[in-house]
Amino acid sequence: MTSVSKLTCIYWALISLVLHLQEVLLLQLRTRKWKQRRIRSLTITWALVFLTKRLL
Repeated sequence: MTSVSKLTCIYWALISLVLHLQEVLLLQLRTRKWKQRRIRSLTITWALVFLTKRLL
């Protein structure tokens, strides 16, 4: 009975670890995508600023 209880605890700990790692990876991907979008939007903004200055 004790071995089943220990195996259950180990199994539960492994599942919890895997779920936590998945959450961390998803957060990293979201952060990376957000940074890429931010850089892209800043580049477009600065390009528009310089283009409109030359037209005025």
